[in-house]
Amino acid sequence: MGKKKSTVLMVLLTILMVALCALTAFPSFAIPGTVSIWNPAVMQYDLGADLGGGYYTYYYPTGVISETEYKELDEEDKQSYVQHGGLYLNNDPDYGIIDDSEVDENENGIVDAFEEEFAKAVELVSARYAAKGYSDYRVSVVDDYAIRVQIPEGGDSQNLKGKDDAWHTFSTFANVGGMTITLKGSEISQLEDNALTDLIKGFSVHNQYDTAFIKVEFTKLGKKILDDFAYEVKAAAAAAETSSSSTAEEVTLDFMIGDTTLISLKEDALENGTITTKYEIKYAQAASTEAHYIDTLVILLNSALKNSEGCDLSFETIPSNQVRNYGSVYGKYTQLLLYIAMFALIVALIAFSVVKMGRFGVVGGYATASYLIITGLCFAFITGGVYEITLGTALVFALGLVLVNALHASTYSTIKAEVELGKTLTSAVKNGYDKTIWKTVDVYAVLLLGALALLIGAAGLQTFATQAIICIVTGAFCNLLWTRVINYMFLSASKNKYKYFRIVREDNDDE
Repeated sequence: MGKKKSTVLMVLLTILMVALCALTAFPSFAIPGTVSIWNPAVMQYDLGADLGGGYYTYYYPTGVISETEYKELDEEDKQSYVQHGGLYLNNDPDYGIIDDSEVDENENGIVDAFEEEFAKAVELVSARYAAKGYSDYRVSVVDDYAIRVQIPEGGDSQNLKGKDDAWHTFSTFANVGGMTITLKGSEISQLEDNALTDLIKGFSVHNQYDTAFIKVEFTKLGKKILDDFAYEVKAAAAAAETSSSSTAEEVTLDFMIGDTTLISLKEDALENGTITTKYEIKYAQAASTEAHYIDTLVILLNSALKNSEGCDLSFETIPSNQVRNYGSVYGKYTQLLLYIAMFALIVALIAFSVVKMGRFGVVGGYATASYLIITGLCFAFITGGVYEITLGTALVFALGLVLVNALHASTYSTIKAEVELGKTLTSAVKNGYDKTIWKTVDVYAVLLLGALALLIGAAGLQTFATQAIICIVTGAFCNLLWTRVINYMFLSASKNKYKYFRIVREDNDDE
């Protein structure tokens, strides 16, 4: 490659890298003349609870109250409760918690059926939060018969609304009732001989234009539900015409969990595109900017679809003031200090590379910037809204960055050793890359296998493993391919190639 062409490519590459670095990590600032704010990719991450704090609340089964609520009761009402740890359980037989008749009760005086249903509810609620994709959520049992749920606050990538969004999620997932489908207020006839999963394939989120929909996919057997709905609507309209009534009987097809109706199809669903095919409906629910709310409802629907009977207990309604905030585990300024530390690490690595290896060190600086851009954008736009950024994320990012620079330095040492053996510089560069390529491949292969093992077999580490895979693949790309390309362009434009590598050329004056 000629010097002029190499120089032009270097300039274009530099401009592109600067622009991408700004997109990834340039600090936020108010855009002059507008009300908008520049937000780089790193400011759009959903932070885990250890960095960004979060929210927590308690689920109390109906008939179970906290000590605080107990103290607020009248003395007469207190007689209806029995203390159990920090909780108070209603001893009225109608609640099915305590039964003095010693029928179907365990040694603690708690009805066995209640304990079994509570255990099912814990499992059901835990599965829903796992499906939500939180990296460090916690669902724990408190004093045997209450559930404490903790979730991270999240960030702008999902257009989250802080406490309101947390309350919505808490309240939605607290519904552990059974799922049913009703037509004109009565359960559909298909459920007499079939399970829900025989009728419905599943629920999903669908975005179209500016609207978020809940999409319901029916099986061939389930399509009769829509056929029956259409028949009843037409029959009601015909009956209204016959009787000269001004309005037809309202016909609705409702999808319910417990006593809550989540989807309600009315007559206009036959005409407004809600029923898109014989096997599918798209139920408009909210603006697309609030699709994360719909995602929560879809998780609830799919959970209830698989567990159609639900649990034979209910949780008390969660008031918004019972959603409590907690701060970052490591302090108020954890995020800021973390970004400063990452910036200092990047600057230190680039400076060390340039001082130690000259212009070949500049190549390492470009590799460092490339690593930052690729991982930063992947974290924001590939896993954003799915995985949170935690301290573990920062650690795996930093280790990957150090590894990229260490392997680049190893290549430099090999090139320098080849020159000292008397090889020409062109030959030394070729041999240097060839001799280090398999060591680099081995390192990344071992790390990738380890990350895949965590992804497949380690419960609770899937988020960390996924982020590690991104860092490993990016590092391998930088070391095995990208640095060679950049080095080829830079070296082609260099007049003094020995000075490029900070190598002093020694001439033998012996005759």
